[in-house]
Amino acid sequence: MDGMSNIDAVPASKTVLSIRLVGLLGAQLCVYSTLSALCFACPLYLLDRSGSSTLYGVVVAIAFILGVLATPAGGVLADREGHRSVLAALGIVLMIAAMLFVPMKRSLPLAAVVAVMLCVQYAVQSILKPILQIETLRIAGKEKVERAIALVSQTTMASNILGPVVGTAVYGCFGIDALCAIAAAAFAMSSLLYWAALKRNVHSEVTEDGSTRMACQSDFRSAIRYLLQNTSLLAVILLAAVLNLALVGLTIGAPVIVTRHLGMQSSCVGIIEAAMGLGGLVGGGLVGIWPNRFSFNGICRYVAMICLGVVPVIVTLPIGVDVIVFAALTVGSAWVMVWASIASVEIVAFVQRTAPTELCGKVLSVVYMALFCATPIGQLAYGFAYDRWAPAAVFAAMLVVLVLTTVLFYRLKSRSRQTM
Repeated sequence: MDGMSNIDAVPASKTVLSIRLVGLLGAQLCVYSTLSALCFACPLYLLDRSGSSTLYGVVVAIAFILGVLATPAGGVLADREGHRSVLAALGIVLMIAAMLFVPMKRSLPLAAVVAVMLCVQYAVQSILKPILQIETLRIAGKEKVERAIALVSQTTMASNILGPVVGTAVYGCFGIDALCAIAAAAFAMSSLLYWAALKRNVHSEVTEDGSTRMACQSDFRSAIRYLLQNTSLLAVILLAAVLNLALVGLTIGAPVIVTRHLGMQSSCVGIIEAAMGLGGLVGGGLVGIWPNRFSFNGICRYVAMICLGVVPVIVTLPIGVDVIVFAALTVGSAWVMVWASIASVEIVAFVQRTAPTELCGKVLSVVYMALFCATPIGQLAYGFAYDRWAPAAVFAAMLVVLVLTTVLFYRLKSRSRQTM
């Protein structure tokens, strides 16, 4: 009888975990889609009003500062319990920010209001990322690390498809005020979903001894010391930051090329954003379906494939035919995001496998902080570049950086093999 009860308990436990995982991913889809819509529409609203890509790049870059500063807090919170309250509170903060945006933009300088709005959004994303990564891994189990990361990645990419499409439609048809009202309701819903999905702490093999975990939580510098002692892992993080910096040229370049150089409507930018999200979704899906076919050992190939997606854009831009350039930019962006998503999953999986369990959240936050630091640098540089040089020249410079990143990843992998 005891054996029968144990057997019956296994499927029930798995069902509960599956429900929690679906609920967690559903809440992530809700909040990330809304964030994606606002992060897309608010800077575009500023670009439409000001007509300056430099101001566009500067405001978005400034907004990342608070995101960078909030990243360590996300790492520390990820290694603690009580994620339910934290995630619900973050949803409420986003709801309040969306509600305040409408009256603030009418009485204050638009650039400042957009910058503050984006600061809040990026800060919340910095806290959310490591928490969701750790919580998903806890529910799925450490033996399924790549699939857990792929699930989070796919949900994020699906949000990147849904957010810009909905954001563009609402912004184009009803204006930014209506979009903020819808966003406030969506953030409130996400808080309820987080509260329902994480009713109690999920115990799994990922959780270590309480005293050891609390000792590590008390000092974030332990993660920094660990990275300084593991130069290979530190090199991977730095190269990931360089890769992210290079790809910023695509996200900044899409609205600039479409609206200014091709003279198309803002809604066309949403098509490219959706294509990028679809590409990322496909990349994460490939890893989730065939996790054994991808590994960090193939990182050089993945970055090389990213390079191939940039080449058609460079070739077609000098031609000047709007339809051809738009098609090349759309397809190339989707192709780039397929392999960028695969590379991202493998880099995060490599970090989670390498870092000690009690430091995993904080080390992940260092990774995201490096990526955040690279993003505003890229936004400032590309915003300046698109105002002064032809888009083809800017994309050529991006390709050079990507090729150098591929070479450096190859050298790092070769050096690791020699060490072994």
